[in-house]
Amino acid sequence: MVPSPPPNAAVAELVNAMGEDHVRTLVRTFLRDFPNSMRELATADRKNGRRIAHRMKSESRMMGAMNLSRRMLELQERLTPDTGAEINPADLAALDTEYGEIAAALRKYVGD
Repeated sequence: MVPSPPPNAAVAELVNAMGEDHVRTLVRTFLRDFPNSMRELATADRKNGRRIAHRMKSESRMMGAMNLSRRMLELQERLTPDTGAEINPADLAALDTEYGEIAAALRKYVGD
């Protein structure tokens, strides 16, 4: 597959700041690591879940996946109080759907 232009303004900004090759490496890392973080999140305790959600929120925002980043913020906030709701299968399914949407555009961008 031939690489395409940046899929969104956030990635285009990164390209302007860091260069195409570095950004493609960042995108490939995101595509590789995000599913692993999802599996980690699914089994994490509250403290680690909050930490993982925070990291995933930031990574998503950097890739221009604003809906995914908002979902991660909601989980992070929900895991902050000791009495907040736990992560459930519906949360994970929604995250997976959001990730799938941005992942397709990012894969096209890097030519995978």
